[in-house]
Amino acid sequence: MPATRPWPSPGDYSTAIQNPHHCFTDPELKKGKVNTNPLGLPIGVSGNFAVVYQLQSGGKVFAVRCFIRPVTDQQQRYEALSRYLEAIQLPHLVNFTYLPQGILVRGQWYPVVKMEWVPGQQLHQYVAGCLQRTHVLGRLAAQWRGVVAGLSGAHIAHGDLQHGNILVNGQGTIQLVDYDGFFLPTLRGNPPGEVGHLNYQHPERIAQGYYAENADAFPGLVIYLSLLALQTDPGLWKDFHNGENLIFRADDFKRPGQTAVWRRLKQSADAEVRRLTAELERFCQGPVSAVPDMEVVLQNLPKSPVYPQPPTTVICPSCGYVNAADEIYCQRCAHQLCGDRWCPGCGRAVPVKAQYCTACGRKL
Repeated sequence: MPATRPWPSPGDYSTAIQNPHHCFTDPELKKGKVNTNPLGLPIGVSGNFAVVYQLQSGGKVFAVRCFIRPVTDQQQRYEALSRYLEAIQLPHLVNFTYLPQGILVRGQWYPVVKMEWVPGQQLHQYVAGCLQRTHVLGRLAAQWRGVVAGLSGAHIAHGDLQHGNILVNGQGTIQLVDYDGFFLPTLRGNPPGEVGHLNYQHPERIAQGYYAENADAFPGLVIYLSLLALQTDPGLWKDFHNGENLIFRADDFKRPGQTAVWRRLKQSADAEVRRLTAELERFCQGPVSAVPDMEVVLQNLPKSPVYPQPPTTVICPSCGYVNAADEIYCQRCAHQLCGDRWCPGCGRAVPVKAQYCTACGRKL
């Protein structure tokens, strides 16, 4: 393909893909039928580098990713990624095939990525539907932690973790799409020419095109913290979501600790949200290369003390009568009870006879 020729526009691809038998060489795609709107026109979802169409072929459904801008060393990157992923089989990544001679547009062949279609909603759409079911957000955050840990454990990075590249299906399962910016050990030193979504990336990565194994550490934490914060305070969505983020914006990362979302998160009722907010603020102030894996951050957080649940009853050691936990003397035999009470202030056990908590000094 001559370098001087412009890449097709979404409109060019929409025209060509109306005739799959003519525009594709792949046997399955040639027999496919593109998903259309009520006017019979192909439905394409456009992103920064590509437009994606859905094709049904036999009993299979495919996503066809057509590029509107070049990705550096595109074919080599996708071939290397295909070999690498075949060996590790991460469950949250989708099988794909890179087709160098993929689609014919205006008499010229252009590459496409053929991928199994992933049903589901983009992350921000799914979250918007879960704001009144905060337990779902909690499960989603826990699953996201596993997704990020899986990538890190395989020494790879997606490179553009953001709401549009994270799909959640009807069972609440996460799948990652759009692999143009992937980091692999074999591609070290060969960045793809993209640095991810502004509202999820460290400012230094945006400015300098940082490309390394820990490229997902910062956006991974941004998404995890956002989900936890929304679980505790769903009102954050109305106040800070703008359709191109979850709750953070690029300006928040440039002004760590100074904007409204930082102030709100620092006042969260959830101690883990407050601690993660402090960590993210600190990472914004340092170099992107120093941001540790998200799992390291989470495991190194100081733990809140966990107190046992206060008992509701105390058994008299003399007669065996079951008394209410706040009784000092047995209500049957008047024997002095020797069980523990629990401070309503700090949750610590205190002797039955105590008038003040020995841990926090609260009057009982």
